[in-house]
Amino acid sequence: MILGMKVRKHDLDDMLKFNPKTLEFHFSDSDLNLNVDRNFDQQLIVHCYEYFDRKLLDIVSLEETNQIHSQEKTLELIQKAIDKTISFNEHFKGKPTIIIHPGGYSLNELNPSMIQKMKDKLVDAVKQLDLKNMNFLLENMPPYAWFFGGRWNSNVFLDASEMVNYCKETGLRVCFDLCHSQLYCNTKKLSLVDELQKIENYVDHYHLSDAGGIDGEGLQFGEGDLPFEKIIPILNKYKNTSFAIEVWKGHEHGGAGFKEFLDKVIENGLVVG
Repeated sequence: MILGMKVRKHDLDDMLKFNPKTLEFHFSDSDLNLNVDRNFDQQLIVHCYEYFDRKLLDIVSLEETNQIHSQEKTLELIQKAIDKTISFNEHFKGKPTIIIHPGGYSLNELNPSMIQKMKDKLVDAVKQLDLKNMNFLLENMPPYAWFFGGRWNSNVFLDASEMVNYCKETGLRVCFDLCHSQLYCNTKKLSLVDELQKIENYVDHYHLSDAGGIDGEGLQFGEGDLPFEKIIPILNKYKNTSFAIEVWKGHEHGGAGFKEFLDKVIENGLVVG
């Protein structure tokens, strides 16, 4: 597989020491003004901001609230991130990629009809974006996410079958977060291997970390529930597909947590080119 590293501008040099072939910049809303003063041999991935002006982006938003932008505003803000990614890519090699969280958030559990309304909005929303010269990847969500100090429900883009249908309707591909999927599988008593085998042919980029329980994200290798011994042989079929490690605070101390995970996943058979 192709090694990518999660970066922000302040830890860029630390992450370059891993000799990655892609750099995944995790944007905040202030990064619309981000500039760099050199060129890079890597391909660019931008992970779009989840918040803007202290409100969540939500592609399938049913209404604007004091914590969630409207769908219209969300699409406007995502388009700004897309345009920034294209201009920022002048410093990188190849075609740029942007990763987007679809949203579908609620503080309370929603009834099935409300969830279906969200799901029905997704494809039409994505088609409103100008994606020329851009590789656009939606990322699968975990069942629960922490925002503003509280636990929210994620209601769309959790199930691999739903993701496959989206890919077939749009002709687009996805970023598959194995940690998020494992958490979803834990809540629904599903098999991560089964989910991966459904979606693997539609994945352009993976996020890797271990996962535990229903909301334990970003765990170090071997500290959660991921069946790496079954997952790694599947991933090894895709030598031209990239991945980035998302261990919690893995960037600290020069990327020590990222290095630990990378060393362990290679020791357990992942072929990294």
